[in-house]
Amino acid sequence: MLESYASSLSSSCTDAKDVVTQLAKVVSSRMGGTTSNEENLLPRWKECNEAIKSSAGSVVLHLGKLPVGLCKHRSLLFKMLADKVSIPCRVVKGCKYCKSDDASSCLVRFGLEREYLVDLIGDPGQLSDPDSFVNGPYSLSVSSPLHPPKFRSLEITSNFSSVAKQYFSDCHSLNLLFSDSSTGAATSAVTTLDQPYSKKHIAGDEIINSWMPGKGQAAIKPDIIVPEAPREVLPLITSSNIKLDKKKELKLIEETQHLRHTVSDLSLAADDLIIPWNELILKEKIGAGSFGTVHRADWHGSDVAVKILMEQDFHPERFREFMREVAIMKSLRHPNIVLFMGAVTEPPNLSIVTEYLSRGSLYKLLHRSGAKEVLDERRRLNMAFDVAKGMNYLHRRSPPIVHRDLKSPNLLVDKKYTVKVCDFGLSRLKANTFLSSKSLAGTPEWMAPEVLRDEPSNEKSDVYSFGVILWELMTLQQPWCNLNPAQVVAAVGFKGRRLEIPKDLNPLVAALIESCWANEPWRRPSFTNIMEALRPLIKVPVPQLIRSDS
Repeated sequence: MLESYASSLSSSCTDAKDVVTQLAKVVSSRMGGTTSNEENLLPRWKECNEAIKSSAGSVVLHLGKLPVGLCKHRSLLFKMLADKVSIPCRVVKGCKYCKSDDASSCLVRFGLEREYLVDLIGDPGQLSDPDSFVNGPYSLSVSSPLHPPKFRSLEITSNFSSVAKQYFSDCHSLNLLFSDSSTGAATSAVTTLDQPYSKKHIAGDEIINSWMPGKGQAAIKPDIIVPEAPREVLPLITSSNIKLDKKKELKLIEETQHLRHTVSDLSLAADDLIIPWNELILKEKIGAGSFGTVHRADWHGSDVAVKILMEQDFHPERFREFMREVAIMKSLRHPNIVLFMGAVTEPPNLSIVTEYLSRGSLYKLLHRSGAKEVLDERRRLNMAFDVAKGMNYLHRRSPPIVHRDLKSPNLLVDKKYTVKVCDFGLSRLKANTFLSSKSLAGTPEWMAPEVLRDEPSNEKSDVYSFGVILWELMTLQQPWCNLNPAQVVAAVGFKGRRLEIPKDLNPLVAALIESCWANEPWRRPSFTNIMEALRPLIKVPVPQLIRSDS
Protein backbone atom coordinates (compact mmCIF):
# COMPACT_ATOMS: atom_id res chain seq x y z
CA MET A 1 0.00 0.00 0.00
CA LEU A 2 2.72 2.49 0.97
CA GLU A 3 4.73 1.76 -2.15
CA SER A 4 1.64 2.29 -4.34
CA TYR A 5 0.95 5.55 -2.52
CA ALA A 6 4.55 6.63 -3.07
CA SER A 7 4.24 5.93 -6.78
CA SER A 8 1.05 7.97 -7.02
CA LEU A 9 2.73 10.83 -5.12
CA SER A 10 5.61 10.76 -7.54
CA SER A 11 3.33 11.14 -10.54
CA SER A 12 1.33 13.99 -8.98
CA CYS A 13 4.19 16.10 -7.61
CA THR A 14 5.83 18.83 -9.65
CA ASP A 15 9.47 17.95 -8.95
CA ALA A 16 11.74 15.65 -6.96
CA LYS A 17 11.98 18.00 -3.96
CA ASP A 18 8.22 18.04 -3.69
CA VAL A 19 8.19 14.23 -3.77
CA VAL A 20 10.78 14.09 -0.97
CA THR A 21 8.80 16.53 1.17
CA GLN A 22 5.57 14.58 0.75
CA LEU A 23 7.25 11.21 1.42
CA ALA A 24 8.82 12.60 4.60
CA LYS A 25 5.41 13.76 5.83
CA VAL A 26 3.90 10.37 5.06
CA VAL A 27 6.67 8.57 6.98
CA SER A 28 6.36 10.92 9.96
CA SER A 29 2.58 10.67 10.22
CA ARG A 30 2.74 6.89 9.74
CA MET A 31 5.27 6.49 12.56
CA GLY A 32 3.89 8.61 15.36
CA GLY A 33 4.02 12.20 14.14
CA THR A 34 6.41 15.04 14.95
CA THR A 35 8.38 15.70 18.11
CA SER A 36 11.16 18.03 19.26
CA ASN A 37 13.13 15.17 20.85
CA GLU A 38 13.14 11.48 20.08
CA GLU A 39 13.06 10.65 23.81
CA ASN A 40 9.40 11.68 23.71
CA LEU A 41 8.72 8.77 21.37
CA LEU A 42 10.53 6.10 23.40
CA PRO A 43 7.69 5.19 25.84
CA ARG A 44 5.21 4.83 22.98
CA TRP A 45 7.76 2.88 20.92
CA LYS A 46 8.44 0.39 23.73
CA GLU A 47 4.73 -0.08 24.34
CA CYS A 48 3.84 -0.71 20.70
CA ASN A 49 6.93 -2.86 20.20
CA GLU A 50 5.89 -5.24 22.98
CA ALA A 51 2.28 -5.25 21.80
CA ILE A 52 3.22 -6.12 18.21
CA LYS A 53 5.58 -8.90 19.26
CA SER A 54 2.96 -10.37 21.59
CA SER A 55 0.16 -10.30 19.03
CA ALA A 56 2.32 -11.61 16.18
CA GLY A 57 4.11 -14.19 18.31
CA SER A 58 7.36 -13.22 16.64
CA VAL A 59 10.30 -10.89 17.11
CA VAL A 60 10.20 -10.06 13.40
CA LEU A 61 8.63 -6.64 12.97
CA HIS A 62 7.01 -5.47 9.74
CA LEU A 63 8.34 -2.01 9.07
CA GLY A 64 5.25 -0.77 7.27
CA LYS A 65 2.99 -1.77 10.19
CA LEU A 66 4.81 0.10 12.96
CA PRO A 67 2.48 2.78 14.43
CA VAL A 68 5.44 4.43 16.15
CA GLY A 69 8.98 4.60 14.84
CA LEU A 70 12.29 6.06 15.98
CA CYS A 71 14.72 7.81 13.65
CA LYS A 72 16.26 4.50 12.48
CA HIS A 73 12.85 3.04 11.58
CA ARG A 74 11.75 6.22 9.83
CA SER A 75 14.99 6.34 7.85
CA LEU A 76 14.55 2.78 6.64
CA LEU A 77 10.94 3.34 5.60
CA PHE A 78 11.83 6.57 3.82
CA LYS A 79 14.71 4.80 2.05
CA MET A 80 12.39 2.05 0.81
CA LEU A 81 9.86 4.55 -0.54
CA ALA A 82 12.54 6.75 -2.12
CA ASP A 83 13.97 3.73 -3.93
CA LYS A 84 10.48 2.92 -5.17
CA VAL A 85 10.25 6.29 -6.94
CA SER A 86 13.93 6.32 -8.06
CA ILE A 87 15.13 9.13 -5.82
CA PRO A 88 18.82 8.65 -4.88
CA CYS A 89 18.75 8.12 -1.13
CA ARG A 90 21.02 6.79 1.56
CA VAL A 91 20.76 5.95 5.24
CA VAL A 92 23.60 7.51 7.23
CA LYS A 93 24.64 7.55 10.87
CA GLY A 94 23.64 10.47 13.08
CA CYS A 95 20.48 12.38 14.00
CA LYS A 96 20.05 15.77 15.65
CA TYR A 97 17.00 14.55 17.58
CA CYS A 98 18.64 11.48 19.09
CA LYS A 99 21.52 10.59 21.44
CA SER A 100 21.57 6.90 20.48
CA ASP A 101 24.63 5.23 18.97
CA ASP A 102 22.48 3.78 16.19
CA ALA A 103 20.78 7.07 15.32
CA SER A 104 20.01 7.38 11.61
CA SER A 105 19.09 9.97 9.03
CA CYS A 106 18.43 10.05 5.30
CA LEU A 107 20.31 11.88 2.58
CA VAL A 108 18.84 12.50 -0.85
CA ARG A 109 20.44 13.91 -3.97
CA PHE A 110 19.08 16.28 -6.60
CA GLY A 111 21.04 16.86 -9.78
CA LEU A 112 24.79 16.41 -9.99
CA GLU A 113 26.14 18.39 -7.05
CA ARG A 114 23.32 18.94 -4.53
CA GLU A 115 22.46 16.62 -1.68
CA TYR A 116 20.30 17.26 1.34
CA LEU A 117 19.52 15.87 4.78
CA VAL A 118 15.81 15.09 5.13
CA ASP A 119 14.05 15.84 8.42
CA LEU A 120 11.71 12.98 9.35
CA ILE A 121 10.97 13.92 12.98
CA GLY A 122 10.80 17.60 13.96
CA ASP A 123 9.79 19.31 10.72
CA PRO A 124 9.06 16.52 8.21
CA GLY A 125 10.25 17.31 4.71
CA GLN A 126 12.59 20.13 5.73
CA LEU A 127 15.83 19.89 3.71
CA SER A 128 19.20 21.03 5.07
CA ASP A 129 22.87 20.95 4.09
CA PRO A 130 24.43 17.66 5.23
CA ASP A 131 27.87 19.23 5.60
CA SER A 132 26.68 21.59 8.31
CA PHE A 133 26.84 20.51 11.95
CA VAL A 134 23.21 19.42 12.03
CA ASN A 135 23.47 16.56 14.45
CA GLY A 136 23.80 18.45 17.68
CA PRO A 137 26.33 17.67 20.39
CA TYR A 138 25.34 14.05 20.85
CA SER A 139 26.18 12.45 17.56
CA LEU A 140 28.57 12.64 14.66
CA SER A 141 28.26 15.32 12.03
CA VAL A 142 27.15 13.87 8.73
CA SER A 143 29.39 14.70 5.83
CA SER A 144 27.80 13.69 2.59
CA PRO A 145 28.66 10.15 1.47
CA LEU A 146 26.63 10.81 -1.67
CA HIS A 147 29.27 13.27 -2.80
CA PRO A 148 32.59 11.84 -1.53
CA PRO A 149 35.74 13.92 -0.95
CA LYS A 150 37.60 14.62 -4.13
CA PHE A 151 39.56 11.49 -4.89
CA ARG A 152 41.82 11.23 -1.88
CA SER A 153 42.64 7.66 -2.80
CA LEU A 154 41.34 4.83 -4.89
CA GLU A 155 39.73 3.03 -1.96
CA ILE A 156 36.17 1.76 -1.88
CA THR A 157 34.37 3.45 0.99
CA SER A 158 31.49 1.06 1.50
CA ASN A 159 30.23 1.49 5.06
CA PHE A 160 28.69 -1.95 5.42
CA SER A 161 29.15 -1.92 9.19
CA SER A 162 26.80 1.03 9.44
CA VAL A 163 24.33 -0.45 7.01
CA ALA A 164 24.20 -3.72 8.92
CA LYS A 165 23.45 -1.81 12.11
CA GLN A 166 20.93 0.43 10.35
CA TYR A 167 19.10 -2.47 8.77
CA PHE A 168 19.22 -4.81 11.75
CA SER A 169 19.15 -2.55 14.78
CA ASP A 170 16.05 -2.45 16.92
CA CYS A 171 15.44 -2.54 20.64
CA HIS A 172 18.08 -4.46 22.59
CA SER A 173 15.74 -7.38 23.26
CA LEU A 174 15.71 -8.49 19.63
CA ASN A 175 18.11 -11.01 18.13
CA LEU A 176 19.10 -11.88 14.58
CA LEU A 177 17.26 -14.68 12.92
CA PHE A 178 18.87 -16.88 10.30
CA SER A 179 17.39 -19.64 8.25
CA ASP A 180 19.43 -22.80 8.59
CA SER A 181 20.27 -24.09 5.13
CA SER A 182 19.75 -27.73 5.98
CA THR A 183 16.72 -27.67 8.26
CA GLY A 184 15.00 -24.44 7.38
CA ALA A 185 14.74 -23.71 11.10
CA ALA A 186 15.25 -20.26 12.59
CA THR A 187 18.45 -19.82 14.56
CA SER A 188 18.94 -17.15 17.21
CA ALA A 189 21.83 -14.77 16.87
CA VAL A 190 23.09 -15.71 20.31
CA THR A 191 23.26 -19.42 19.52
CA THR A 192 26.80 -20.79 19.44
CA LEU A 193 27.61 -21.99 15.95
CA ASP A 194 29.23 -25.36 15.43
CA GLN A 195 31.64 -24.05 12.87
CA PRO A 196 35.40 -23.49 13.04
CA TYR A 197 34.96 -19.78 12.42
CA SER A 198 32.78 -19.23 15.48
CA LYS A 199 35.13 -20.53 18.17
CA LYS A 200 35.84 -17.00 19.32
CA HIS A 201 33.07 -15.84 21.64
CA ILE A 202 31.29 -12.70 20.50
CA ALA A 203 29.76 -10.58 23.22
CA GLY A 204 26.04 -10.04 22.96
CA ASP A 205 26.35 -6.30 22.46
CA GLU A 206 28.72 -6.91 19.54
CA ILE A 207 26.09 -8.92 17.74
CA ILE A 208 23.75 -6.67 15.86
CA ASN A 209 20.29 -6.34 17.33
CA SER A 210 17.95 -6.71 14.45
CA TRP A 211 14.98 -5.56 12.64
CA MET A 212 14.17 -8.01 9.88
CA PRO A 213 11.64 -7.60 7.08
CA GLY A 214 8.93 -10.22 7.02
CA LYS A 215 8.55 -12.70 4.19
CA GLY A 216 5.87 -10.63 2.59
CA GLN A 217 8.20 -7.68 2.14
CA ALA A 218 10.89 -7.11 -0.38
CA ALA A 219 14.27 -7.81 1.15
CA ILE A 220 16.21 -4.66 1.87
CA LYS A 221 19.68 -5.04 0.45
CA PRO A 222 22.68 -3.40 2.08
CA ASP A 223 23.37 -0.33 0.04
CA ILE A 224 25.78 1.65 1.99
CA ILE A 225 27.61 2.63 -1.08
CA VAL A 226 24.22 3.67 -1.75
CA PRO A 227 22.83 3.29 -4.71
CA GLU A 228 20.88 5.21 -7.08
CA ALA A 229 17.93 3.20 -8.25
CA PRO A 230 18.91 1.92 -11.67
CA ARG A 231 17.47 3.90 -14.50
CA GLU A 232 16.44 2.39 -17.77
CA VAL A 233 19.17 2.82 -20.34
CA LEU A 234 17.93 4.24 -23.61
CA PRO A 235 18.21 1.88 -26.58
CA LEU A 236 21.46 3.15 -28.06
CA ILE A 237 21.74 1.21 -31.29
CA THR A 238 23.28 3.97 -33.35
CA SER A 239 24.16 7.54 -32.54
CA SER A 240 21.34 8.73 -34.80
CA ASN A 241 18.77 7.36 -32.33
CA ILE A 242 19.61 9.93 -29.67
CA LYS A 243 17.07 12.73 -29.35
CA LEU A 244 17.41 15.54 -26.82
CA ASP A 245 15.26 18.50 -26.06
CA LYS A 246 16.77 21.95 -26.53
CA LYS A 247 17.72 22.53 -22.87
CA LYS A 248 19.37 19.13 -22.53
CA GLU A 249 21.08 19.64 -25.87
CA LEU A 250 22.60 22.95 -24.75
CA LYS A 251 23.67 21.40 -21.43
CA LEU A 252 25.23 18.47 -23.27
CA ILE A 253 27.18 20.78 -25.59
CA GLU A 254 28.57 22.74 -22.63
CA GLU A 255 29.53 19.60 -20.71
CA THR A 256 31.05 17.96 -23.76
CA GLN A 257 33.20 21.01 -24.46
CA HIS A 258 34.40 21.00 -20.85
CA LEU A 259 35.14 17.28 -21.00
CA ARG A 260 37.07 17.67 -24.24
CA HIS A 261 39.21 20.29 -22.52
CA THR A 262 39.73 17.91 -19.60
CA VAL A 263 40.77 15.08 -21.90
CA SER A 264 43.27 17.29 -23.68
CA ASP A 265 44.87 18.10 -20.32
CA LEU A 266 45.58 14.45 -19.58
CA SER A 267 48.91 13.01 -20.61
CA LEU A 268 47.33 10.02 -22.32
CA ALA A 269 47.80 8.59 -25.76
CA ALA A 270 44.36 9.81 -26.77
CA ASP A 271 44.44 8.42 -30.30
CA ASP A 272 45.10 4.97 -28.88
CA LEU A 273 42.50 5.29 -26.12
CA ILE A 274 39.39 7.05 -27.38
CA ILE A 275 36.90 5.28 -29.66
CA PRO A 276 34.38 7.49 -31.49
CA TRP A 277 30.81 6.42 -30.78
CA ASN A 278 29.90 6.44 -34.46
CA GLU A 279 32.45 3.67 -35.12
CA LEU A 280 30.43 1.24 -32.99
CA ILE A 281 27.41 -0.62 -34.33
CA LEU A 282 25.51 -1.92 -31.31
CA LYS A 283 23.78 -5.28 -31.48
CA GLU A 284 21.94 -7.25 -28.81
CA LYS A 285 22.08 -6.51 -25.10
CA ILE A 286 24.12 -9.22 -23.38
CA GLY A 287 24.11 -8.14 -19.77
CA ALA A 288 23.58 -5.52 -17.10
CA GLY A 289 25.34 -4.74 -13.86
CA SER A 290 26.02 -2.10 -11.27
CA PHE A 291 27.75 0.16 -13.78
CA GLY A 292 25.41 -0.03 -16.74
CA THR A 293 24.28 -2.22 -19.61
CA VAL A 294 26.50 -4.32 -21.86
CA HIS A 295 25.91 -4.78 -25.58
CA ARG A 296 27.66 -6.84 -28.19
CA ALA A 297 28.84 -4.53 -30.95
CA ASP A 298 30.70 -4.45 -34.23
CA TRP A 299 33.84 -2.30 -34.34
CA HIS A 300 35.53 -2.25 -37.74
CA GLY A 301 34.34 -5.80 -38.42
CA SER A 302 35.33 -7.24 -35.02
CA ASP A 303 33.02 -8.33 -32.21
CA VAL A 304 33.49 -6.24 -29.06
CA ALA A 305 31.58 -5.73 -25.81
CA VAL A 306 30.41 -2.19 -25.04
CA LYS A 307 29.54 -1.31 -21.45
CA ILE A 308 27.41 1.85 -21.51
CA LEU A 309 27.85 3.50 -18.14
CA MET A 310 24.75 4.19 -16.08
CA GLU A 311 26.15 7.49 -14.87
CA GLN A 312 26.71 9.94 -17.71
CA ASP A 313 26.83 13.27 -15.84
CA PHE A 314 30.52 13.24 -14.92
CA HIS A 315 31.75 16.58 -13.61
CA PRO A 316 35.28 17.44 -14.83
CA GLU A 317 37.30 16.11 -11.90
CA ARG A 318 35.25 12.91 -11.76
CA PHE A 319 35.79 12.53 -15.49
CA ARG A 320 39.52 13.02 -15.01
CA GLU A 321 39.53 10.12 -12.54
CA PHE A 322 37.55 8.02 -15.02
CA MET A 323 40.18 8.68 -17.68
CA ARG A 324 42.99 7.71 -15.29
CA GLU A 325 41.26 4.41 -14.63
CA VAL A 326 40.81 3.91 -18.37
CA ALA A 327 44.53 4.52 -18.91
CA ILE A 328 45.38 1.89 -16.28
CA MET A 329 43.06 -0.64 -17.91
CA LYS A 330 44.62 0.09 -21.29
CA SER A 331 48.11 -0.71 -19.95
CA LEU A 332 47.25 -4.22 -18.76
CA ARG A 333 48.06 -7.27 -20.89
CA HIS A 334 47.50 -10.79 -19.60
CA PRO A 335 45.73 -13.92 -20.97
CA ASN A 336 43.40 -13.95 -17.95
CA ILE A 337 42.51 -10.24 -17.97
CA VAL A 338 39.74 -9.07 -20.29
CA LEU A 339 41.40 -7.08 -23.07
CA PHE A 340 40.51 -3.41 -22.89
CA MET A 341 40.11 -1.83 -26.33
CA GLY A 342 39.28 1.77 -25.50
CA ALA A 343 36.57 4.11 -24.28
CA VAL A 344 33.87 6.39 -25.65
CA THR A 345 34.47 9.63 -23.77
CA GLU A 346 31.60 11.88 -24.81
CA PRO A 347 28.21 11.82 -23.03
CA PRO A 348 25.54 10.60 -23.37
CA ASN A 349 27.49 7.56 -24.59
CA LEU A 350 30.28 7.20 -22.01
CA SER A 351 31.31 3.59 -22.49
CA ILE A 352 34.03 1.02 -21.93
CA VAL A 353 34.92 -1.16 -24.93
CA THR A 354 36.52 -4.59 -24.37
CA GLU A 355 36.98 -7.85 -26.20
CA TYR A 356 33.82 -9.94 -26.55
CA LEU A 357 33.76 -13.31 -24.76
CA SER A 358 31.13 -15.59 -26.21
CA ARG A 359 30.24 -17.72 -23.16
CA GLY A 360 29.36 -14.78 -20.93
CA SER A 361 29.88 -14.65 -17.19
CA LEU A 362 31.14 -17.52 -15.07
CA TYR A 363 28.15 -17.03 -12.79
CA LYS A 364 25.65 -17.77 -15.57
CA LEU A 365 27.72 -20.68 -16.83
CA LEU A 366 27.90 -22.35 -13.42
CA HIS A 367 24.26 -21.92 -12.50
CA ARG A 368 22.53 -22.97 -15.68
CA SER A 369 20.95 -26.41 -15.97
CA GLY A 370 23.31 -29.19 -17.02
CA ALA A 371 26.43 -27.32 -15.88
CA LYS A 372 27.89 -30.41 -14.20
CA GLU A 373 27.79 -32.40 -17.45
CA VAL A 374 29.49 -29.62 -19.44
CA LEU A 375 32.03 -28.64 -16.79
CA ASP A 376 33.77 -31.59 -15.17
CA GLU A 377 35.78 -31.07 -11.99
CA ARG A 378 39.15 -30.80 -13.75
CA ARG A 379 37.82 -28.09 -16.06
CA ARG A 380 36.39 -26.18 -13.10
CA LEU A 381 39.73 -26.38 -11.29
CA ASN A 382 41.40 -25.04 -14.43
CA MET A 383 38.92 -22.16 -14.36
CA ALA A 384 39.90 -21.43 -10.75
CA PHE A 385 43.54 -21.49 -11.82
CA ASP A 386 42.73 -18.96 -14.57
CA VAL A 387 41.18 -16.61 -12.00
CA ALA A 388 44.18 -16.98 -9.70
CA LYS A 389 46.58 -16.17 -12.55
CA GLY A 390 44.64 -13.07 -13.54
CA MET A 391 44.42 -11.82 -9.96
CA ASN A 392 48.08 -12.61 -9.31
CA TYR A 393 48.96 -10.40 -12.27
CA LEU A 394 46.89 -7.51 -10.87
CA HIS A 395 48.27 -7.88 -7.34
CA ARG A 396 51.88 -8.01 -8.55
CA ARG A 397 51.59 -4.75 -10.46
CA SER A 398 53.42 -1.76 -9.05
CA PRO A 399 51.45 -0.41 -7.32
CA PRO A 400 49.19 -3.45 -6.81
CA ILE A 401 45.71 -3.29 -8.32
CA VAL A 402 43.09 -4.46 -5.83
CA HIS A 403 39.86 -5.56 -7.51
CA ARG A 404 37.50 -4.94 -4.55
CA ASP A 405 34.52 -6.48 -6.36
CA LEU A 406 35.76 -9.94 -7.31
CA LYS A 407 32.82 -12.29 -7.90
CA SER A 408 31.68 -14.80 -10.51
CA PRO A 409 29.48 -12.25 -12.37
CA ASN A 410 32.70 -10.25 -12.95
CA LEU A 411 34.52 -13.19 -14.54
CA LEU A 412 34.00 -13.83 -18.24
CA VAL A 413 34.51 -17.06 -20.19
CA ASP A 414 35.66 -17.42 -23.80
CA LYS A 415 34.81 -20.20 -26.27
CA LYS A 416 37.72 -22.33 -25.00
CA TYR A 417 36.47 -22.01 -21.41
CA THR A 418 39.34 -19.70 -20.44
CA VAL A 419 38.26 -17.40 -17.61
CA LYS A 420 39.21 -13.71 -17.60
CA VAL A 421 38.88 -11.06 -14.90
CA CYS A 422 36.96 -7.90 -15.74
CA ASP A 423 35.52 -4.75 -14.08
CA PHE A 424 38.57 -4.28 -11.85
CA GLY A 425 39.00 -0.68 -12.99
CA LEU A 426 35.36 0.24 -12.71
CA SER A 427 35.14 -1.26 -9.22
CA ARG A 428 37.63 1.36 -8.04
CA LEU A 429 35.19 4.07 -9.16
CA LYS A 430 32.23 2.46 -7.43
CA ALA A 431 32.70 4.54 -4.27
CA ASN A 432 31.47 7.53 -6.23
CA THR A 433 28.33 5.96 -7.68
CA PHE A 434 24.80 5.33 -6.45
CA LEU A 435 23.86 1.69 -6.15
CA SER A 436 20.23 0.85 -5.58
CA SER A 437 19.08 -1.34 -2.74
CA LYS A 438 17.00 -3.10 -5.38
CA SER A 439 19.88 -3.67 -7.80
CA LEU A 440 22.45 -6.46 -7.91
CA ALA A 441 25.19 -3.99 -7.15
CA GLY A 442 27.28 -4.26 -4.05
CA THR A 443 26.28 -7.89 -3.48
CA PRO A 444 27.91 -8.98 -0.20
CA GLU A 445 27.88 -12.74 -0.90
CA TRP A 446 31.49 -12.63 -2.13
CA MET A 447 32.75 -9.85 0.17
CA ALA A 448 35.29 -10.35 2.96
CA PRO A 449 34.10 -9.88 6.55
CA GLU A 450 36.39 -6.90 7.14
CA VAL A 451 34.84 -5.15 4.12
CA LEU A 452 31.36 -5.84 5.46
CA ARG A 453 32.42 -4.39 8.81
CA ASP A 454 33.93 -1.32 7.12
CA GLU A 455 37.39 -2.06 8.47
CA PRO A 456 40.64 -1.30 6.62
CA SER A 457 41.13 -3.80 3.80
CA ASN A 458 43.79 -4.69 1.26
CA GLU A 459 44.44 -7.25 -1.48
CA LYS A 460 43.65 -10.07 0.97
CA SER A 461 39.98 -9.15 0.65
CA ASP A 462 40.23 -10.31 -2.97
CA VAL A 463 41.62 -13.62 -1.68
CA TYR A 464 38.54 -14.14 0.50
CA SER A 465 36.34 -13.45 -2.55
CA PHE A 466 38.34 -15.99 -4.54
CA GLY A 467 37.58 -18.57 -1.84
CA VAL A 468 33.86 -18.02 -2.42
CA ILE A 469 34.38 -18.39 -6.18
CA LEU A 470 36.33 -21.63 -5.67
CA TRP A 471 33.52 -22.92 -3.43
CA GLU A 472 31.07 -21.93 -6.17
CA LEU A 473 33.10 -23.77 -8.82
CA MET A 474 33.32 -26.94 -6.74
CA THR A 475 29.70 -27.08 -5.50
CA LEU A 476 27.93 -25.46 -8.48
CA GLN A 477 25.73 -23.72 -5.90
CA GLN A 478 24.94 -20.04 -5.46
CA PRO A 479 26.61 -18.63 -2.34
CA TRP A 480 24.27 -17.84 0.53
CA CYS A 481 21.18 -18.56 -1.54
CA ASN A 482 19.16 -19.10 1.67
CA LEU A 483 19.86 -15.59 3.03
CA ASN A 484 19.01 -12.15 1.74
CA PRO A 485 21.93 -9.73 1.31
CA ALA A 486 21.31 -7.90 4.57
CA GLN A 487 21.41 -11.20 6.44
CA VAL A 488 24.69 -12.08 4.69
CA VAL A 489 26.24 -8.85 5.99
CA ALA A 490 25.36 -9.79 9.56
CA ALA A 491 26.14 -13.51 9.23
CA VAL A 492 29.58 -13.16 7.62
CA GLY A 493 30.65 -9.76 8.90
CA PHE A 494 29.47 -9.99 12.50
CA LYS A 495 28.77 -13.63 13.35
CA GLY A 496 31.76 -15.28 11.70
CA ARG A 497 29.70 -17.63 9.58
CA ARG A 498 31.10 -19.22 6.43
CA LEU A 499 29.62 -21.27 3.62
CA GLU A 500 29.39 -24.98 4.37
CA ILE A 501 32.08 -27.00 2.61
CA PRO A 502 30.81 -30.42 1.40
CA LYS A 503 32.39 -33.36 3.24
CA ASP A 504 33.04 -35.21 -0.02
CA LEU A 505 35.08 -32.35 -1.50
CA ASN A 506 38.74 -33.02 -2.31
CA PRO A 507 40.53 -32.34 1.03
CA LEU A 508 43.22 -30.26 -0.69
CA VAL A 509 40.62 -28.01 -2.29
CA ALA A 510 38.66 -27.79 0.96
CA ALA A 511 41.81 -26.76 2.85
CA LEU A 512 42.56 -24.08 0.25
CA ILE A 513 39.04 -22.65 0.52
CA GLU A 514 39.28 -22.56 4.32
CA SER A 515 42.65 -20.78 4.17
CA CYS A 516 41.16 -18.12 1.89
CA TRP A 517 38.41 -17.56 4.47
CA ALA A 518 40.70 -17.02 7.47
CA ASN A 519 39.34 -14.41 9.84
CA GLU A 520 42.65 -12.53 9.93
CA PRO A 521 43.46 -11.23 6.42
CA TRP A 522 47.22 -11.72 6.92
CA ARG A 523 46.63 -15.47 7.39
CA ARG A 524 45.12 -15.79 3.92
CA PRO A 525 47.43 -17.02 1.12
CA SER A 526 48.63 -14.83 -1.73
CA PHE A 527 47.52 -15.65 -5.26
CA THR A 528 51.02 -16.96 -5.90
CA ASN A 529 50.45 -19.46 -3.07
CA ILE A 530 47.01 -20.29 -4.43
CA MET A 531 48.47 -21.04 -7.88
CA GLU A 532 51.05 -23.35 -6.29
CA ALA A 533 48.28 -25.18 -4.43
CA LEU A 534 46.11 -25.56 -7.53
CA ARG A 535 48.84 -26.53 -10.01
CA PRO A 536 49.16 -30.20 -8.89
CA LEU A 537 45.37 -30.57 -8.99
CA ILE A 538 45.04 -29.57 -12.63
CA LYS A 539 47.89 -31.64 -14.06
CA VAL A 540 46.70 -34.21 -16.57
CA PRO A 541 47.74 -37.68 -15.33
CA VAL A 542 50.46 -39.23 -17.49
CA PRO A 543 49.39 -42.69 -18.66
CA GLN A 544 51.72 -45.37 -17.33
CA LEU A 545 53.37 -47.65 -19.88
CA ILE A 546 52.95 -51.36 -19.18
CA ARG A 547 56.08 -53.30 -19.85
CA SER A 548 55.58 -56.71 -21.36
CA ASP A 549 58.13 -59.47 -20.94
CA SER A 550 59.06 -61.01 -24.25
